[in-house]
Amino acid sequence: MPITALFFLAIFALGCIYTLKRPFAGLLLYFFVYYMHPPGKYWGSFIPEMRWTLIVALLTLISTFIHEKDLKAWLKPKETKILLLFFGYVCLQLMWVDIPSLHQVYVILLFKLIVLYFLILTLVNTELRLIAVIVANVLGSAYIGLNAIQTHQRGRFEAAGLPGIEDSNLLSIHLIPIILMSSIIILTNLKRKYFIFIPLALTANLFFMAGSRGGLVGLLISGLFFIWYSPKEKKAQIRKWALAALVLGSMLVGPLIMERVNQVVKADDTESVDKSAYSRFVIIEGQWGMFKDHLLAGYGHRGTLILSPMYIDEEFMTKTEAGGRRGSHNITMSFLVDHGVIGSLLYFLFIISTIKNVKLVQSTFGINSNLSLILLSFVAGLVGVMVASQFSNSKVLEISIWLVALVGASVNLSDKMNDKKQQT
Repeated sequence: MPITALFFLAIFALGCIYTLKRPFAGLLLYFFVYYMHPPGKYWGSFIPEMRWTLIVALLTLISTFIHEKDLKAWLKPKETKILLLFFGYVCLQLMWVDIPSLHQVYVILLFKLIVLYFLILTLVNTELRLIAVIVANVLGSAYIGLNAIQTHQRGRFEAAGLPGIEDSNLLSIHLIPIILMSSIIILTNLKRKYFIFIPLALTANLFFMAGSRGGLVGLLISGLFFIWYSPKEKKAQIRKWALAALVLGSMLVGPLIMERVNQVVKADDTESVDKSAYSRFVIIEGQWGMFKDHLLAGYGHRGTLILSPMYIDEEFMTKTEAGGRRGSHNITMSFLVDHGVIGSLLYFLFIISTIKNVKLVQSTFGINSNLSLILLSFVAGLVGVMVASQFSNSKVLEISIWLVALVGASVNLSDKMNDKKQQT
């Protein structure tokens, strides 16, 4: 048996035991299992096939109910109410969707994400725990990045082997907030903070190995968002680090991503424009027709894939066992087609409400500068995910829910600190 497999089993077993006493350890174990993800790695064939993340989530949930006193903290953010309303609507859709079994897949996934949302908001209740979550994610991404350097030869890196991340575009979307939140540690007053450089470098290199144009746009927009809303006391320092990051990032941009960008920006030769990029507009046009035909209630999960033969020209279809099909490449259109006006309004209200918490960054800086910067990195990361998701459908990625929960946890922690400050 490979050493990696033995290492995974050892950490998993010890982590499960420790989780029964310390539920936060279970949350960190969840991230560990997420990034290791045996089914997506070569060494996974040497160990039993199990629902590893589900086991960890259940143990963490049980331990949380046993040991945590404040189980209502997750209900405090208004985003929680919107998420529960959205989940209720998605469940109601089972009554009218054409393929209930396919829609049920999303219902189950969404329920799992709500449990995870509850765990993050309940357990991440100190600054140290916020930082621990950030470090856990950048270390996990660095592990994938190290594997990519060791095994990948040419072209775009597609073999991340992570749950729900089936291609390089989705991988780049996942990495955007990881890069931002780990970079922010450098700006804090933490001791030994510069150790973050190594895993951050591996993560950034992995991002560029993915070669995603949409991901690059998302990272740039999220970076500009971060600079714009950064506390005025830190703006000068942040601009200097942003310039350094831009220089270092330009060194990581290889010929692959430059070639892909050039395929889009060529204005003098329309025939040479990348068909992959052009097909996005064709798919959106077809999705608009799907949306208008299922305007209010939506068609159900994976609606674009099912309806594509009736709305999209055959030359843009992908061959599958079920014939020519085409999936969505835009999260906005995905929600409009799948969940109609009602579901889309609820979901994007959920996202927008979270992003609006950026207004608390300046006031939080006066209470705790580290917390203020961490909160901003989570919000900026969510902005980056949403921007990049206009080029690739990230509907089933977990990272969006993680970020909303982490923003809520940061706001809850800020409120607690503010209450203590007023009492003194």
